[in-house]
Amino acid sequence: MSNYTFNNNCNIVLALACVVYIAGTTAQAQQEQSNQTELQWFKGNTHTHSNNQGGDSTPGELAQWYREHDYDFLVISDHNYLAQTDTLQQEIDRLVEREEKKPFLLIPGEEVTNSITIEERSHAIHINGIDTNRTIGKLEDDSVHRLIQKTINAIHDAGGFPHVNHPNFVWSITADDLYSVKRLRHFEIYNGHPKVNVNGGGKIPSLEEFWDDLLSRGRIYYGVATDDAHDFKEWGRHLSNPGRGWIVVRASELSRKALVRAMRAGDFYASTGVVLDDVSSTGVTLRLKINQVRATDNNFELYRTEFKGRGGQVLKTDVSLEPSYQLKPEDLYVRAKVTSSNGSHAWTQPLFAPGQGRIE
Repeated sequence: MSNYTFNNNCNIVLALACVVYIAGTTAQAQQEQSNQTELQWFKGNTHTHSNNQGGDSTPGELAQWYREHDYDFLVISDHNYLAQTDTLQQEIDRLVEREEKKPFLLIPGEEVTNSITIEERSHAIHINGIDTNRTIGKLEDDSVHRLIQKTINAIHDAGGFPHVNHPNFVWSITADDLYSVKRLRHFEIYNGHPKVNVNGGGKIPSLEEFWDDLLSRGRIYYGVATDDAHDFKEWGRHLSNPGRGWIVVRASELSRKALVRAMRAGDFYASTGVVLDDVSSTGVTLRLKINQVRATDNNFELYRTEFKGRGGQVLKTDVSLEPSYQLKPEDLYVRAKVTSSNGSHAWTQPLFAPGQGRIE
């Protein structure tokens, strides 16, 4: 991953790095000056399963797979089970030192897994707790809204932050459900499991359409991509294999504190394969730098970036490797979706117009 330089117009001493942490709007809410270290990109997955609860492989085997495939961090998020990763992290640290490989970090997590039946229809309410300090386990309520809110509150109380998983799984959670709750800023816009209806169907919107619905109501939500891997020993399109979706986080160092802080603030992009060298905003302009994949001089990927706004409307299409969009007076927000000629994608977080966008 490349180092990060944010090009913001700030009158500060040049020795300080001017950094925008996305807290009130997704690329613009507060500015901090950092005189410590240059920010970097770290690739990781926040939703995967071991054989402790849901998967077919041990936590150590999971860590090995992600290490070998150039990830920097992993959240093992078993169903209603918080894995104890301290001993495994120590083993990984020893391996890293002995093999002279780059560091790899485990972050605690749990997929808080609940279900509710309303009018003979089952709803699966699965919400990841990232960096929680204790197992939350099964919760109960008699309404989807209250069960989601109860889970969110429990995750915050356990020191973590929540992201809602696969809302379209058994068509369980609507955009209205997500809008009805407080203290939620993250949900999956992509999940690599083949049975969670990422693209919607019939009258039910895709997860990306969910996102634009919610953003168009003026509330800030951050889009997460994961693989939701369960199957590491057998491979196939019908199985939930690793490596299908991930996030790339911009942080000062590979530590739990730095990564979790950046994830909470929305300082990351989501991907199924497209690599971005940079995402930046200067005032009301969103800019990207795309890392072009080349096999040979004559065999290389091409990219199309769609800048999307209110209601999912395409505001601009850009086919360059450094696409950009400047918010217009009538725009509420803009976000970018990059599509590669090989079919993979990357999604930036939304940039809201000044004074727009709220967190509840």
